[in-house]
Amino acid sequence: MDDITFNLLVLAAFLLIGGIIFFLVRRKQAGNEQKIMQMAAERGWKYESVREPLTWGMRLASPHWTLESISRSSGRETSPGSSDISMLTTWHADAPGSTLFLGVRSSTANLGSVGDMLIRQVLHLALGEEAADLKEVPVGSQDFRSRYMLWAQNPVDAQQLITPSVMSALLAWKGQPLLIKRTSEGLTIEMRGVHLKTAADIQSLVQLGEMLQR
Repeated sequence: MDDITFNLLVLAAFLLIGGIIFFLVRRKQAGNEQKIMQMAAERGWKYESVREPLTWGMRLASPHWTLESISRSSGRETSPGSSDISMLTTWHADAPGSTLFLGVRSSTANLGSVGDMLIRQVLHLALGEEAADLKEVPVGSQDFRSRYMLWAQNPVDAQQLITPSVMSALLAWKGQPLLIKRTSEGLTIEMRGVHLKTAADIQSLVQLGEMLQR
C-alpha cells in the first residue's frame, strides 16, 4: 500500500467517525427538543424554536412567566482555544416589587471595604440605578448564608419572597449558580453561561420560579 492510498484511507476513517459523531449529536438534540415540546404541550405552554443566523435556542411561555434559553455568536473570529459564543437562560415573571438581588456569595465578601466595593459593582451591573440603596439581609441558616447573599431594598419584602422552601430548593440546587433579582420590571432568574437543553433541567428551573411566585 503506497502513502497516498494510506492517507486516503485515514482521511476516510476520520470523515466516517466525524459523520457518526455528528449524527449522534443531532439525534440527541432532536430527542431533547421533542421532549421539551411534549412537556410544553402537556402543560399548556407555548413553545418557540429560535433559529437565527447568530442566535439559536428556544422560548417557552405560560400565562404567568416566560423562559428563554439562548446561545449567541458574535460572528467574529476568535483565537485558538477561545469561543465567541455566549449562553444565557432566563426565567421571567411580570411580578415587580421592591428591589432585591440574591446570588452566590463570592470570596470577595471577606475583603472588607474592597470586597464591599466589588459587590456594589456587581449589584450595579445586575440592577442598574435600582441597586443604589440595597442593604444585605441575613436570612436562613448559617449554611445558606455562607453560600448565598441577599441584598434588598425592603428586608421584610425580601424575607417574604425568599421563603424557607425557596432556601431549601437553592441549597439543593445542583446546576449552574443562579442569580435571582426583582426590580420594577419584574422577577427574574438568570443562569449565565448556560443553555438549558433538557426537559428535566427546564422543569427544575420552572419549579423554582413558580415557587418564588407563590
